[in-house]
Amino acid sequence: TAAAAELAKRWRAGGVTALCAGLRGPLGSGKTTWARATLAGLGYVGRVPSPTYTLLEEYQVPGLTLIHLDLYRFNDPEELEFLGIRERFGEPGTWLFVEWPERAPSLLAKCDLVIDFAPMGATGRSVTFSPQSAAGHAAIDVGAALAAIVRP
Repeated sequence: TAAAAELAKRWRAGGVTALCAGLRGPLGSGKTTWARATLAGLGYVGRVPSPTYTLLEEYQVPGLTLIHLDLYRFNDPEELEFLGIRERFGEPGTWLFVEWPERAPSLLAKCDLVIDFAPMGATGRSVTFSPQSAAGHAAIDVGAALAAIVRP
C-alpha cells in the first residue's frame, strides 16, 4: 500500500532505527502486503516472498536490515531460539516485522508497535496502530499524519 511505503519513508527520515512491529489480522488482511510496501518505501527492489514456509526472510537496504517473520505455521515458542531472533530486538539499524505475533506471546510482549489489520468491504482495510514501548510511541509520532483507512 502507498500508506505503508510512505510510513517507512517517514520512519527512516524521522530516525526510527530499531523497531519491532507485530502484524495481526486474519488471513488475507494485508500483513504481507504491508511488509512488501514497507520494503518498497525503503527502496528495496528485489523479490519479497511471503515467509510462511521459511518463517524468516531478511532484507538489506542501505543502513537498515528488515527481518520479516511469519509465525502462521509456528508450533512451539521455543522455535524462536533456533531463529536467532532474541539478540536482534532493539538492535540499531534493524526493523523486525512479525506476522502472527500472538503465536509467540513472549515475542508479542516485546513488540514496540502492534499493527492490526481488519478487512473493510471488498478491498478496504482498517489499520490500527498500538504502541507498546517508547520506540512504538516514537514511531506513531513520526507517522501520525497518515490516514487510518488504507487500501492495498
